Amino acid sequence: MASALAHTRDRTLASGNDISGLGPMTERPKPNPAADLTRLKLTPTEGFVLSRIDGSTSYEEICRLSTLGREETLNILRKLKRDRLILGPHDQPAPPRKAQRSPSKSPSPERGRRTPAPVLVTNEMLRKAQEQAGSKAEPAEKQIPSVLERLDDGSPVAPADLIEGHGLPVETKRLIVRLYRRLRDLAPHELLGVPENADKATIKRAFAAASKELHPDRHYGKDLGDFRDKLAKIFARMTEAVHELEKARTRK
Repeated sequence: MASALAHTRDRTLASGNDISGLGPMTERPKPNPAADLTRLKLTPTEGFVLSRIDGSTSYEEICRLSTLGREETLNILRKLKRDRLILGPHDQPAPPRKAQRSPSKSPSPERGRRTPAPVLVTNEMLRKAQEQAGSKAEPAEKQIPSVLERLDDGSPVAPADLIEGHGLPVETKRLIVRLYRRLRDLAPHELLGVPENADKATIKRAFAAASKELHPDRHYGKDLGDFRDKLAKIFARMTEAVHELEKARTRK
């Protein structure tokens, strides 16, 4: 037991207060502004740890805040830094590393044929397609409600709740406040907007859409005030909802 603890300690600390693969435990990492968060392929757990990175919270504090355990949190932080999704205080922004594919263990008849890269279909692309087809329908942006709009209950919001967060539109702040107030009242499938018996692919797509809109780093560099904490807690609850649905699906 003692040797196992010593091994973990030696693996975590390179020397003194340094964390192996990261640097000083008091260092405050920041998100890489060159990273396109809408195209990242992160697991819900990795997305949760990334949401803790704000440039003012140290590695040690992130480990204490995380519910994943110190070693797992540090492993995810190492991966995020290795892929240049997070930076040290003095690091310069740089494009993230591209994910490397593992070589195939068995030959395939398709070997040598280049698979086209997946295309991210945006609302802007849908709008232009409608215009080219002469469609008279409303723009796609209005047809597809955002996550916040879908979960909005229209309840009143006190002006005092909208004082902070100058970097956000007032209506967006109202939507965030309304969702934050009833965050624990919504069932996991209601929160993600999927059927109660949704399959894994549907859950993953719903979480990706929520991450794109609600991840705190989507507003990196803006004055969010206490809305940064609200968004972080909403995103963390979304992550929990994914795990809860996955557990329920596995039991069935």
